[in-house]
Amino acid sequence: MLDASVAVAAARPSEPSHAVSRVRVARILAGHDEMVVPAIFPIEVGASLARAGEPTEAVCAYVDALMSVAIAVATIGPLRARKIRDLAIASKLRAADAAYVWLSAQEAVPLCTLDREMATRGSTFCQVMAP
Repeated sequence: MLDASVAVAAARPSEPSHAVSRVRVARILAGHDEMVVPAIFPIEVGASLARAGEPTEAVCAYVDALMSVAIAVATIGPLRARKIRDLAIASKLRAADAAYVWLSAQEAVPLCTLDREMATRGSTFCQVMAP
């Protein structure tokens, strides 16, 4: 499971964790690591990079490349929304963060994130790792 924070850091050389994030994303793009993400992932990555001033064409190409290698993209219907809501309440995580943690737990895959709050609060529900 790849959190948007890692994908964004990998694309921005000015980010403190750019180098390690870039290695993780390169492994995914090369097919060495598998990527599972919630449907909100491309929106989060695209919006973050656009807000940081990255060119639209580059943002779309990067997000499209990541999504092309995702082995699963989980949508959020009413049943999953209730389960994610319950996890968000129990963990006191933000909505999107709770979606990543819930999906990681559901799929029994580690969550790769740079978000310290998500790592701390999410570790009760799933395995969490840094890039």
